[in-house]
Amino acid sequence: MFNILKKLCLAHGVSGNEKEICNTVRNMIFPYADVETNEFGNVFAVFGNKNAKKTILLDAHIDQIGFVITSITSKGFLKAEKCGGIDLRVVQGCGVKIYGKEVIKGIVCCMPPHLSDGNEDKAIGADKVYIDTGLSYDEVNNVVSIGDTVSFYEEPEMLLNNRVTSPGLDNRASVASIIRVAQLLQGKKCNYKVVALFSSQEETYQLGAKTGAFISDADEAIVVDVSFASQPDISGQYSNIELSKGPMLCVCPTLNKDMYKDLVNTAIKCNIPYQNEVCGGMTGTNADSITICKNGIKTALISIPEKNMHTQAEIVELSDIENTALLISQYILRGGADFE
Repeated sequence: MFNILKKLCLAHGVSGNEKEICNTVRNMIFPYADVETNEFGNVFAVFGNKNAKKTILLDAHIDQIGFVITSITSKGFLKAEKCGGIDLRVVQGCGVKIYGKEVIKGIVCCMPPHLSDGNEDKAIGADKVYIDTGLSYDEVNNVVSIGDTVSFYEEPEMLLNNRVTSPGLDNRASVASIIRVAQLLQGKKCNYKVVALFSSQEETYQLGAKTGAFISDADEAIVVDVSFASQPDISGQYSNIELSKGPMLCVCPTLNKDMYKDLVNTAIKCNIPYQNEVCGGMTGTNADSITICKNGIKTALISIPEKNMHTQAEIVELSDIENTALLISQYILRGGADFE
């Protein structure tokens, strides 16, 4: 699982520039499915019983947060704006990769505390993100263009207790779980045609899911994403969500209750750990778009617990990814929820 995650996390895929991660996902799931991509940057993988009467859509977005270059100063610094909900509290001094005519490295500029009057102790404003590549204006202008994307360049690393840290685990952890589903279902008999949608641009208005789900003709869908695990400064329901305690099953007015109940029953019968997540309205995931696609698609949401979301040091636990894949696989093999 770590090797799968590492390959996925090392592939560039800031929203709107997912070509590299598309190719990586294609190559990884190709042995288990019929694969194609479309002009919108979505990857579709079809497996299971391709002649089945029922179609289930499995969605995980492949894009990640980052920056987009908006201008170059006369001294060669790159002005950047957020692309997706990147956490500006932790970006100063971080290493980044700029994907221009060639890939170059840079550092997000930060004010040394010795020169600060204290106002810089807070998160920098979105209009004050500059990147230093060490190049002059002419040098950087030959490589970087307006609109080029930028991502963190920290590599995935194993931590203690089966945990992994990396940029982009939102949502490459979920992509890994669906690839694992394809592996688990290989050669198994099931009553579903499974369409895996690795969707683009979730971090920028869920555009890939809106277009991808529309052409899937799915009877039901399971969206896989990440959600919040407990940390010292988190209160409320997420203070009880822990790494290694299994995937999070979402209860929400917009989601299908029968699917939720059957996922719970599947987890219990198959001895798969799970945790509950309750949303009072929208989920903030692709489920919000897929559930209202066409005349409506019955949708469930499964989330992998994660710490430090939208930073360069996100953390997940490998067994949570594996248990997410096991739960989805068993749900499919058992025939899913019974709808009247």
